[in-house]
Amino acid sequence: MRLPTALFRVDGSARMGTGHVMRCLTLADALARRGFRATFVSRTLHPGLADLLRRAGHDVHLLPADGSAPLPEQGDYGLWLGTTQAHDAEATCAWARATDLGAPALLVVDHYGLDREWEEIVRAEFPGVAMLCIDDLDRPHVGDVVVDSTLSKSADAYRGRVPDGCTCLVGAEFALLRPDFAELRPQTLAARDAAYAQGRPARHVLINMGGADQPDATGWVIDGLAPLAQAHGLTLHVLVGAAYPHGARLEERRAAFGPRLEIHRDIRDMAGFLSRMNLAVGAAGSSAWERCCLGLPSVMLVIADNQRGVARALADTGAAIDGGIFDPQVDPASWGREIVEPLLPSDQLASLSMTARKLVDGQGVIRAISAGLAPRIRSGHLALRPARMEDARLMHEWQSDPATRRFAVNPAVPAWKDHLNWLEQKLSDDDCSFYIAEADGIAAGIVRLDKSDCPAPAGTPSHRCREVSIVTAPEFYGCGVALRALQELQRRHPQEIQIARILPGNTASHSLFAKAGYRPFAPDLFFWSPVEISQRSERE
Repeated sequence: MRLPTALFRVDGSARMGTGHVMRCLTLADALARRGFRATFVSRTLHPGLADLLRRAGHDVHLLPADGSAPLPEQGDYGLWLGTTQAHDAEATCAWARATDLGAPALLVVDHYGLDREWEEIVRAEFPGVAMLCIDDLDRPHVGDVVVDSTLSKSADAYRGRVPDGCTCLVGAEFALLRPDFAELRPQTLAARDAAYAQGRPARHVLINMGGADQPDATGWVIDGLAPLAQAHGLTLHVLVGAAYPHGARLEERRAAFGPRLEIHRDIRDMAGFLSRMNLAVGAAGSSAWERCCLGLPSVMLVIADNQRGVARALADTGAAIDGGIFDPQVDPASWGREIVEPLLPSDQLASLSMTARKLVDGQGVIRAISAGLAPRIRSGHLALRPARMEDARLMHEWQSDPATRRFAVNPAVPAWKDHLNWLEQKLSDDDCSFYIAEADGIAAGIVRLDKSDCPAPAGTPSHRCREVSIVTAPEFYGCGVALRALQELQRRHPQEIQIARILPGNTASHSLFAKAGYRPFAPDLFFWSPVEISQRSERE
């Protein structure tokens, strides 16, 4: 079966920054866990970013550096694009026609140089394909979904700029973060609160000025915090990306600074890394939302014009400190003493953390996938395939969702190691039938039959009974996944009696299992019997 595909049009370089590529990578990874093949089409892409995308298992295609020069009305972002929107759109479509991908299930565009003009051409090439536009400039679009994670902005910003029926996901709660941020959030916030209660000051300070940082604000901040590190016993953790162009000078600073300066590249566990930091000095870009989600107190330093709004909004809400616009002519040590040193005590850290954590919950990717794919899930053909160890991360993501845990027999979120051990045991258990429910090849839920310790319905042989468990992907609630999955499970196991345990108060599950033909036989227990269904049909 051909995998559903997602086509991303995005660029990234030292000049443009890496944030567009990184948030698209986050979305592509989430889609890949759900069964997608993701392809990135770029005109300008730093080699380090291309390598990062390929190592993540995604396809990368570079458009040729050709075509007409950008038009004057395209402005600076047209210079970033390097050609006209029409030429870029036609080149993208021509490449897609020449491949064997077929029509994608989802089109994603994230580029300041591309807007409605580009989208109209590509939409004509792929009519009926869902298009998701990631933006923060309030530009006109023709997509089905617009994602804009700007703080303190509402969907009204796109009124009259998008077609009727377009879903506008606007606000910081729609920031596209990897699932481990939501998973680590509860324990990270609890650990921070315990440290604040004990009065512990900052000891580990993150410096992260973006993946490119062409003006080398990173080096300037290191120089500014060096005296504080000596005076307060700080360890400075410098995070740089694949497109950072000042690596040689950074190594010189590390040699001069000593062991209290650590350099980090290609962090795989970013959420875990940020959870260990006490304070961050960072660019006011998309990584600001990662810090907010984990309650990491931050100083925002603006190194690009489009970051001013983020820094101002975070400062106005009390979620971060506005460190000003980066100016290499300013004395960095004076800046460090004035802006950063007052934040080191525990009470200052706590105040920033409490406000920041309220802005972002880490569920933005789920909301974007739901908006982009829910119509396809509702109408798509649902099938069950055997679960695999490769599904572990996706299952854990779903199992960690608060809505999933609410009515689980065990409401505690499973630790990752425990989850892996449990899954391995289940997949090797002959008494377990374990499936992923897919709609048009897109993973949308879990359904399982296990040997049951529940009492059997009266007159029913216990050896024919197994207990059913079901989880719908939170992003696809309301799409009819659970009912179709139960019906397909009954079709696959027509000779078995299926028992469902439903906790009191779970009215949605009561309704679901009733629609699927299950009947109560004991407190909190329901059953489906092929014999009873047959007899009931004969009576009717």
